[in-house]
Amino acid sequence: MGLQQNRKGTPDSRAQRWLSRVLREEDGALIILSLQIFIIMLVCTGIAIDLVRIEERRAVIQNTLDRAALAAASLSQNLDPEAVVDDYLAKAGLDYLDTDTKVEEGDFDEWRRVTIRTTDRMPTIFGPLVGIDELHTAGNSQAMESIGNVEISLVLDISGSMNFNIYHDNDSSYNGVYPTRMDQLRPAALNFVEEMFDTVQPPTAPAGRLSISIVPYNQQVTLGSKLGSVFKLSTDHTQNTCADVFTLPTNQIAISPSTTLQRTMYGDSFDYWGQYALGQGSWSLRSTVTNQNCYENSYSSVLAFANNETTIKSAINALRPGGDTAIDVGARWGLALLDPDAAPAVTSMISKNWVSSDLAGRPFDYDDGTKDVDETAMKVMVLMTDGQNTRSYSTKPAYRTGDSGFVSRRSATAFSQNQYDWDELFYYVEGRTKPYYSFKYDKWYYAYQIYGTKYNISWETIWSKGYSLQGFIDIFFYRPLSDIYYGVGKTDIYNAMAEQSEFSEKDSALNALCTTAKDDEHNIIIFTVAVDAPTSGKEVLRKCATADTYAYEVSALDLTDAFASIASAINSLRLTN
Repeated sequence: MGLQQNRKGTPDSRAQRWLSRVLREEDGALIILSLQIFIIMLVCTGIAIDLVRIEERRAVIQNTLDRAALAAASLSQNLDPEAVVDDYLAKAGLDYLDTDTKVEEGDFDEWRRVTIRTTDRMPTIFGPLVGIDELHTAGNSQAMESIGNVEISLVLDISGSMNFNIYHDNDSSYNGVYPTRMDQLRPAALNFVEEMFDTVQPPTAPAGRLSISIVPYNQQVTLGSKLGSVFKLSTDHTQNTCADVFTLPTNQIAISPSTTLQRTMYGDSFDYWGQYALGQGSWSLRSTVTNQNCYENSYSSVLAFANNETTIKSAINALRPGGDTAIDVGARWGLALLDPDAAPAVTSMISKNWVSSDLAGRPFDYDDGTKDVDETAMKVMVLMTDGQNTRSYSTKPAYRTGDSGFVSRRSATAFSQNQYDWDELFYYVEGRTKPYYSFKYDKWYYAYQIYGTKYNISWETIWSKGYSLQGFIDIFFYRPLSDIYYGVGKTDIYNAMAEQSEFSEKDSALNALCTTAKDDEHNIIIFTVAVDAPTSGKEVLRKCATADTYAYEVSALDLTDAFASIASAINSLRLTN
């Protein structure tokens, strides 16, 4: 009895029973697994923290390298480029980095390329748990500033509103004498030109880096005797050097010197009758020439492909305001003078010593990515207005030269309201039973009834008498035509004879031209300046600009600042990463 109890209570047997029970029970089994997962999570989180640290350091290093490279590459600073890089890194607390800085420069200091390479080695905090003691990241940056070639068209509004005075309230310094918008434009444009020469064509740069065309515009653009002679204008008259470019397709900006352009008709083709329908109020008909389709003045002529600072400034100082506003016509010529199709015009002008031989080959081809810096140019148009698109008019070629249908029994030049001329004036229509209309009797006659010598009157003779287009229609042409064509009105006749480009039509043309200029093929950079302009003028220029930040809307007093900002922007765009 006592022996059995002793066997049951031995320590060995109790331990075996306890171990057996523990092995059978499952309570607390997840603790071990949880500890294992916790350790894995700790390691992963630690590594993630190290990765975040290295990425943060990489961003700081890269941003510092980019700024240092841009500053060191700038041609406007005279410090040692490597010293500039070292200074940027030291001030950012990164002077511990192993940095390799490479500086390349042109023989004439016309370009500088700075390349910076560095490696960061960051000790890890948790990396040693998995055998990673440090993480490496490479930093690379390259910046280049090159004077390169720049072609600029400065397209300036010289319409009549540019003669408006700028009034200054509570400013006694003006003593009652207030400047005009043109007074503000001249110094602004002059400062712009100076800045371009200082940055693009400094004395140390090779000649021919900069080309500037000054394109003044009102309702037309006057090419002038030089540029007008190297473009092919129609020969129906030679009284001006304007062209009806608003009749050309709006999806192309090139104007080839070998393509005949319809010369703008001289005289006055203004639509006095149609202004009310355009929302411009009623206008009194002016029978004789008052407005001009094209003002042929030397001070408003285009200065094309110039690289002499004094010559360019003289052209700007000579500008005088007058006329309507055709922003689309100004822009078209500004863009055309940047297009390589105009190169034959430059060649011809060089041969006549009108353009510097340093500009041979201009305008350069558009950059397709395969040309080096000497074979391409940054092409820029600066387009300025103080108003909105209004009107451009001309007369169609069919009504400029040759037989007009009018005949006189006095002479081939007897065309007027003078009674002696009027009584002997007829209009002839071939094929009619009664082909002769008599102005004296306001009726048609058989041919045999009109005895005596009959002199044909040419269109050239009619326009030499100084009649406006609508004045001619009102006094002469409507009378016989209203009998021939039942229900025809004076405006119908005018619309058949006139070339017209007005308001919204011009806005659409400008938008199409700018869209083409900004596409990937052309990549012309467009800055616009709206000076005290109405809403419609601001909007059409904003659409034309390369970006909203390239569209300036300023008062006349801020013109100088606007042009200075554009000059700085052009200089910045020449800095490429």
